Amino acid sequence: MKEKFQQLLEAIKKDLIFLANEAEHNIRQAVNAFQKRDLDLARRVIESDQEIDRMEVNIEDQILTLLALQQPVAIDLRFIISGLKMNNDLERIGDHAVNISKTVLQFGDKPMPKSSDEIYPMSELACKMLHDAVSAFIHQDTDLARKVCKADEEVDALYNRILEATMQELKKTPKNLEQGFAVARIARFLERVGDLATNIGEDVVFMKEAKIIRHHFQE
Repeated sequence: MKEKFQQLLEAIKKDLIFLANEAEHNIRQAVNAFQKRDLDLARRVIESDQEIDRMEVNIEDQILTLLALQQPVAIDLRFIISGLKMNNDLERIGDHAVNISKTVLQFGDKPMPKSSDEIYPMSELACKMLHDAVSAFIHQDTDLARKVCKADEEVDALYNRILEATMQELKKTPKNLEQGFAVARIARFLERVGDLATNIGEDVVFMKEAKIIRHHFQE
């Protein structure tokens, strides 16, 4: 029975890793579509979100079934709780890739404020946070998980810088108001990716150390 339980845990872990890779890939592709004004790529990202949704539902079913049938305790229970939350966070990251792609479709090749040049560096930072959070989950590395949480400050700072630069540009060229709002929205979506990666990092610490570090509690 114990061996079967561990096999089910490993299956869930592998599915979560695969889902994380898909979510990260879609964020990168959505930002790529924005940079290149590639409408076809934006549409593909939107279409692929159905698969992410399907995976999220499947993982949730596996976790709930395991909870009902096996009654795990201690670290196994914390793994399942963290996995359930992580599953939801990854699906939401996929949704943000869709949101970015929809913005690409809305504005096509219209000129964007200069502040949009910061979108790519921000996406790289947010994606690195996500990648490291998943790596921390795989290896149960709480030091790396805490570094992910700390890195969110950089994402927030970059988000604020983009907003400030965009507002300054719009004062000079108010006719580009809609495009300025689009850049601000995309930056906001990426800021949320950073927040969700932070959630995963916090859950890794909870899973391994039974500590809740959210809101600096039990650090």
